[in-house]
Amino acid sequence: MDRSTIDSYEIVMQGFPLPAFILNVDLTIHSWNEAAESFWGWKAEDILGLTIPLVDPEDVAFSQQIWHSFLERRQTIQLPNTTFLHRSGERTTSSLVVSPVFDEQDQISGAFFCNLPTSNAPLGTKPLFQGLMDLRYAFDQIACVLVFDARGTVKYSNVNMTEVTGFCPRMLVDQPWTKLLSPSGEAVSEIRSQIKNRKAWSGKLPIQTNDRGEKILQATLIPIYDVDGVRFQHIFIGTDITETEHLEQELDFLVHHNEMTHLLNRRGFLREGETLFAHAAETAPISLILFDIDRFKVINDSFGTHVGDQLLQSLASRLSEHAEQMLTFHPTSDLFGLLVTVTDRNSLFQYVRKLQQILQRPYYINGHSLIISCTFGITVYPSHAKTLEDLYRRSEMALYAGKSVGTGTIQYLTHEMDEQFTRKLQLERSLFTALEDEALHLAYQPIINLKTKHVDGFEALLRWDHKALGSIPPDEFIPLAEEAALITPINNWVVLEACDQLAKWHQQISPDLTMAINISPHQFQSDSFVRTLQHIVAEKKIQPRFITLEMTENIAILQTQRTIERMQLIKSLGFRLSIDDFGTGYSSLQYLRAFPVDELKIDKVFIDGIDLGEHGLLNSIIQLGRNLNLNLVAEGVETSSALRYLEKTDCQQMQGFIFAEPLSAEEVAVRFGNTNL
Repeated sequence: MDRSTIDSYEIVMQGFPLPAFILNVDLTIHSWNEAAESFWGWKAEDILGLTIPLVDPEDVAFSQQIWHSFLERRQTIQLPNTTFLHRSGERTTSSLVVSPVFDEQDQISGAFFCNLPTSNAPLGTKPLFQGLMDLRYAFDQIACVLVFDARGTVKYSNVNMTEVTGFCPRMLVDQPWTKLLSPSGEAVSEIRSQIKNRKAWSGKLPIQTNDRGEKILQATLIPIYDVDGVRFQHIFIGTDITETEHLEQELDFLVHHNEMTHLLNRRGFLREGETLFAHAAETAPISLILFDIDRFKVINDSFGTHVGDQLLQSLASRLSEHAEQMLTFHPTSDLFGLLVTVTDRNSLFQYVRKLQQILQRPYYINGHSLIISCTFGITVYPSHAKTLEDLYRRSEMALYAGKSVGTGTIQYLTHEMDEQFTRKLQLERSLFTALEDEALHLAYQPIINLKTKHVDGFEALLRWDHKALGSIPPDEFIPLAEEAALITPINNWVVLEACDQLAKWHQQISPDLTMAINISPHQFQSDSFVRTLQHIVAEKKIQPRFITLEMTENIAILQTQRTIERMQLIKSLGFRLSIDDFGTGYSSLQYLRAFPVDELKIDKVFIDGIDLGEHGLLNSIIQLGRNLNLNLVAEGVETSSALRYLEKTDCQQMQGFIFAEPLSAEEVAVRFGNTNL
């Protein structure tokens, strides 16, 4: 067959005992043989010219991706363990060989698909043997083909095998086919097992070349039996995927290694370390050691990032030399780690101490002598960790605890830290279902008019009642929600819930009540937050002028034109804006002038200073707010002396336990439902 045209393949398909079909470039069916009818249940007259009905609808995107890749490469490929749909709707698993079909202009006009015999059924008929011979001829011009007898002696080798391996037919014929196999021979036992079970084998196979090199073939080996069920021959079909395999290996290296130091990154460490973790036991524990360079940012700022990069590379080299037989890794920036087996705790400490001394010897880089210190966090397994990633995060906790003690610390994970980590992990996992489980709810703290002592409104405060751990403080679970990227959906729920509650209170208590809602920086930047506000306006359940959105001063760090535009958009929707905890964050008169805010909430620390006679800063903040024509709210008013002092100032509103602690919606209704606010 001089060319793999559609006509030549259709000749092969006539009476072909293996299921086979030809697809046009647009994935419509051009030809469909009788074996395909029997195997997949579709009659040729029912599906010719139609899009192939075998693909599971859920896999359409994936199959199209493979198809486009196949058309670009113009090479025979094999698709092992591919799921197809029988006409009955049942799923079947097939191993296919797919060959390009060309037109007279050498352009791909379609593809020939052949289902290889991978089932348990024996290959035991002469018509099947003849069909396999036809298959051999069909692939002879476009794939590497060998035929060898039951003992593995090569009887035929085609031209493509010569081009790929450098072995001409006379060098292979009458030789054992294993002459081609790589010395590692890892696939041989699997091949023998498949053949023993009367099955074809498919997979990646390294083979040797005549120049002692190595090629990788995507190969299929089909055993052939006579009518008595005796295996007498094999057909081997393979395509050269060496270049693709090398590219995949390079990509795998980039994905799993640090680009700068070539040590494993975090992803690579978690993959490579899983085996050690799985085999760790009380008798052979392992230790995960993390360390970083103290004040590395100072080195970068002082000498430049090029010096910092060379320092990291030099440190990585020292680490690799000292921990040659250990699993070392470089997760990010100046953080490094290693996984070691442990004999006893004292030996582990001595090893880490020696490693610390080696790493802290001077580095000579670009004429600079750099002396560094490193802080270590150590975790030993078996422990309460259930995964290697848990162990990694526990070592991070130990490292950060060591940082709080001082530079150069070697810190073991303590029982207390482990309990903290376990609690944190439990909370993180529960947070993902907290809304669904209705574990989150709002409490409402009254906002009091300092002149009239009436309730002007409420501040919505998020609360979490964990079913196992009880009430979780907001300063504990809010940071976890931010780390887990859950803060935006949770805060959006808070906004909607608070607005719905205020709409009810306008009907039940007073139409003039306001609601203050805290907004995180993450939520502020989220487009879903703006859509939530637009939804509130569109639904007309509450007028936005009654809603005050409170943001901390940290929003000023994000001060860009986009930040100002986002604030202006919120204002254009009718909502009010407030700066919460004013005076404790990134205080700047410039952002007060630039940001279209309506209110300042004075932090409790300034209110507490009243009883200590420290009210100079408080007076300045109040004066500043009045000069800017902003509403002022004093937070955390708890003493009568603080209340009396504020009454004499220009501060308009206050919150605090002296009047009321945060209340549930039911408690608000009982306390204020029948009274004149």
